[in-house]
Amino acid sequence: MITGFNTDIKHNDKVYHIQTEDKGLQNPYIESLVYVGGEILASKKTSYAEQAKTGIDEKWIGGLMEQQHRTMIAAIKRGRFDAPADATKAGLRGGKTTISQPLPPSASPEIDEDRTLDQVIIDYLASEAEVEHLELSLLNQTEFFAGSPIELRVATKKSLSQQPVTAASIEVRVISTIEPPRVIYRGKTAADGTAMIRCTIPAFREGTAAVIISAQSPIGNDEVKQLVKRRK
Repeated sequence: MITGFNTDIKHNDKVYHIQTEDKGLQNPYIESLVYVGGEILASKKTSYAEQAKTGIDEKWIGGLMEQQHRTMIAAIKRGRFDAPADATKAGLRGGKTTISQPLPPSASPEIDEDRTLDQVIIDYLASEAEVEHLELSLLNQTEFFAGSPIELRVATKKSLSQQPVTAASIEVRVISTIEPPRVIYRGKTAADGTAMIRCTIPAFREGTAAVIISAQSPIGNDEVKQLVKRRK
């Protein structure tokens, strides 16, 4: 199983908590839950059982998880769950909506939604595409092992012009199921928009951990997530 996503979004004086997780190959679906005040307001399940039969990797599943998580965030920002009065129009029952849907067998990790949510996603992605924002990428691929050093080069660019983003703040955090989050690197990008990250992944013997590489700048933020492995 891959480390899940957890995000708090404030919208119209309410704080929505979105949690997305993979249920594993034994139960192949991605589930997102939306909480308000500790109560589940909405849930979404996407099955990838057909894709699992032909072979998929953690990167593919992680991409599906992230897209579904972003979908729920976009729905909240667009007011999808704003008023109880809208529940009847949206086809909700008891104030809670559940969307459960398999991916088509040949699909890439893209989320199919009902018409209302589909339009939300299209509008959301279109608005993002029209605005110059930061994009973070890894220039070399490496595996992340607990207790081992890493050397990783990253690049930050503007999404439209593809010009480098200078002096973007780079941070590497390790999150795990057994310890609080830990920052293991901080730095800034050079004039060419790149930064060389050299640090050591903390050792752990149990639980699950992930590395989150994030970039921040005046034109926006971006992050990349990688699972930490343990040597056998």
